[in-house]
Amino acid sequence: MFGTTFSRLLFVVSNTVLLGLLALAPWTVPKRDFDGAALLVTPFGMVSPRALQVPGPEHFLGSVTLGFWVFALLVVLAVVSFFHPNPRRRAQMLYILGGIGLAVFALEAVLFYQAVYSVNSAALAAGTEANRLPLKRYALSLGAYLGLFYSLALLLAARLQLPAGLAFLVRYRGVVVPLFSLLLASLFGMLVVALLTPAPGAKGLTLPLGNAITAKLDLVTYTFQLLFSPLVSLPGWFQSLLLATPLIFTGLGVAFGFRAGLFNIGAPGQLTLGAISCMLVGVYMPGPGWLVLPLSIVAAALGGALWGAIPGWLKARFGAHEVINTIMMNYIASSVFLFIISSNEYKFFGATLRLPFKAEGFEARSAEIPEGARLPFLLSTLAPQGHLSWAVPLAVVLALGVYAFFRRLDLGRRLLLAAAACLAGFVAGGFLPGPPVEISPALRSVRLNDSFFIAVVALFFYNFYLFRTAGGYELRALGFAPKAAEYAGVNIGRKTILAMAISGALVGLAATHYVAGGGIDEYRLKQSLPVSVGFDGIAVALMGQNTPTGVALSALLFGVLLTGGLQLNLQLGISRELVTVLQALIVLFIAAGGFLPRYFTDPLKAAEVETEAKASREASHTGKEAC
Repeated sequence: MFGTTFSRLLFVVSNTVLLGLLALAPWTVPKRDFDGAALLVTPFGMVSPRALQVPGPEHFLGSVTLGFWVFALLVVLAVVSFFHPNPRRRAQMLYILGGIGLAVFALEAVLFYQAVYSVNSAALAAGTEANRLPLKRYALSLGAYLGLFYSLALLLAARLQLPAGLAFLVRYRGVVVPLFSLLLASLFGMLVVALLTPAPGAKGLTLPLGNAITAKLDLVTYTFQLLFSPLVSLPGWFQSLLLATPLIFTGLGVAFGFRAGLFNIGAPGQLTLGAISCMLVGVYMPGPGWLVLPLSIVAAALGGALWGAIPGWLKARFGAHEVINTIMMNYIASSVFLFIISSNEYKFFGATLRLPFKAEGFEARSAEIPEGARLPFLLSTLAPQGHLSWAVPLAVVLALGVYAFFRRLDLGRRLLLAAAACLAGFVAGGFLPGPPVEISPALRSVRLNDSFFIAVVALFFYNFYLFRTAGGYELRALGFAPKAAEYAGVNIGRKTILAMAISGALVGLAATHYVAGGGIDEYRLKQSLPVSVGFDGIAVALMGQNTPTGVALSALLFGVLLTGGLQLNLQLGISRELVTVLQALIVLFIAAGGFLPRYFTDPLKAAEVETEAKASREASHTGKEAC
C-alpha cells in the first residue's frame, strides 16, 4: 500500500514540476549568435537578452503556445489516468496519451522548421546571400524535448501497468542501468553548468526572474546540444569515431577481464607495450609493407598480451591480486617506454650503452614507420582518389552472406569461409569503378584510420569467443563462480593466464591506432602517447555492461562527448573538463546501480522478479480458462 501511495504522490509531484518547466522553458530557438546569445520562444512570449528580432514572430509563437496547452492537457489527463483502479484501462489511457504526445511533438517540429524555411526562403528571394540569412543556428529547445521525453515516459509507464511489466524492465536491466546513470550524470552536469556559467548574452545584465530562469534553461539545453552536435555532421561522426576507436580496444580488454572475474587495471601499461612492439616491427623489420603492416599489428597484440599474461601468471602461481600487479606493471611499462625513446646513450658502471630507437632531435620520439607499412586513413579506403570504393561494402555483404548461408557447418569453418569471402570481396570491390564523391576539407582533416576496422573485428572476436565457444563459456563460468568452475573441471590457473593475456592483447591493439595509423599526428612512437585511454576503458566497459554492443556504443558516446567538448569550449567558454566530470559521474552512478532497486543489479533478485511474473501470467491464464 505504501509503495502504491508513494508512487502516486511521486507521479503527481513530478508532473507538477514538469508543468512548471514547460511554462518557463524555451521551446524553440529561431536565431542564435555564435557566442550563444539567442532569441528564445516560450509559450507566453519571446525572451532575448540582446533583444534579437526575427521576421514574422507570430509564426513561431503561435505554434509553441498551442503545443504548450496541448501538453499541459496531456499532463492533467495522465495524472487522472494514473489513479484509475483498473490496470489495463490505465495502461490503455497512458498508451493513447503517449501516442498523442509523440504526434504533437512531430507536428511542433514540422511547423517550426516550415516557419524557418519560409523566412529564409523569403530572404533568399529578396537577394540575401546564403551566409547572411536572418535565421541561423536555429533548433528545437528544452520545452519541445521535454514533451518528447514525457511522451516516451508515458508509453513506458503504460507498459509497467500490465502484468509482468516490471519483469519486462528488469529483463533489459543491462540497458536500463547505463541509461539511467547517464540521465543522472546529465542532470548533475546541468546543475554544474547552471551554477557556474552565465547565460549566453546575459552576462552583466539584470533580467526579470522568469526571463533569467528561461535563459538558464536555454544555457543547459544549448550546452548538451553542443556536446552532441558531432552526431549531425559527417566530419563530427569521423572525429567521434577517431576518439572512440582506441576506447573500443581498451573497453573490450577491461570487459574481457571482468567477464573472467578479473579486474585488469593495467590497460595503460599493456597499451604502452603494444605501442613499443608495433614500433619495433614497423620501423626495424625489413620487407615489403604488405608483410610488415600485418606483422606490426600482431606485434601490438602480442606486446599487450605479454604484459597482461605476467600479472595473470603471478595470480595463478602465487595468488597475487591482479589489481596490484597490473598497477605495478603500468609503472614498469612507462619506464621502459621512456628508456627506449628519451635518449640514445646511457651509462652503466662506466660503460656506455647505445640504443638505436630514438630519432634525431630533442623530442622524445622514435623513427617514423615507412609509408608502405602504415595503416591508411579510413577515408582513403572508402573513397580513394575522390571516388567511392565498393571494396568495403562488397566485403561486408559477401562475409555476411557466406556466414548466413553455411549454417550447417561448425562455427570455426563458417568464420573461416566468411573471412575468405570478406577478403575476396575487398579485393574484387577495389577493381570496380565507383561514383565520384565530394569530400569537404573538414572531413579530409580527420585522421581516422583503418584501425577502426580492426576494432570491429575485435568486437566480433569478443562476441564469438565468449558466447559461442567452449573456452569462452569456461571463462564466463570462472567469472560467475570460480569454485563451481573448478569443481566442473576448469583449470583456474591456466584460464586466469589466458584471460589476462587476451585482455592485454585487445588493449595492445589500440596501439595500431596511434603508431601504425598516425591517430595523433605522426606514424611513430611519441612521448605524447595517450595511455590514459587505458583507464578510460574501465568507464567504457562499465557503461557497456561488458557486452560488445554496449562497449561499442559507450565508446562512441565518449567519443561524441570529447568531440563536442571542443565546440563547448569555443562557443560558451565552458571547459572540456565537463566531459571528464560526466564520465566520472557515469561510472559513479553505474557503480551504485543507478540508485535503482536491487533487482536491477542483482541477478538473483532479477530471477525472482521473472519467476513472480511467470507465476502471475500462469495464474491469470488459469483464471481465464476457468471462466
